[in-house]
Amino acid sequence: MDDGQNGNFKQVYDGTNRPLLNYYTAVGLVTGLPYRFTVVSMNINGASPQSPITTIYACLVPSNV
Repeated sequence: MDDGQNGNFKQVYDGTNRPLLNYYTAVGLVTGLPYRFTVVSMNINGASPQSPITTIYACLVPSNV
């Protein structure tokens, strides 16, 4: 994940010892910034190729739903 300002990517989740967990909740994001994400999977054979970059905007939590 980057810093929301096209900065360098940093690892935000390491699934070691949690092979069945398939989601991550990013915290501390600034509303309105575009955060970029990419995924690399690891197994006994090593790392997968990096996934395409996906940009997701941090939004406000819906209210009065």
